[in-house]
Amino acid sequence: MKKKMYLVTHSYEIDDCDEIKIIGIFSSKKKAVKAVKKLKKQKGFKKHKKGFEVGPLLVNQVYWDGGFFSY
Repeated sequence: MKKKMYLVTHSYEIDDCDEIKIIGIFSSKKKAVKAVKKLKKQKGFKKHKKGFEVGPLLVNQVYWDGGFFSY
């Protein structure tokens, strides 16, 4: 069985560009949510509280298995 972790990201739009931050990877959803609650009180995050996402990830799992191109 693969181990599940929780990825926390934060994103918002500024000047028509997406700003995305990887906040951290946590061993439980409870720890991830606790980190988000703490960060929502910090400078910058206060104005963009809705930008947080907590999502499960499986360790040793490929999530992007194709190539990409740039404009």
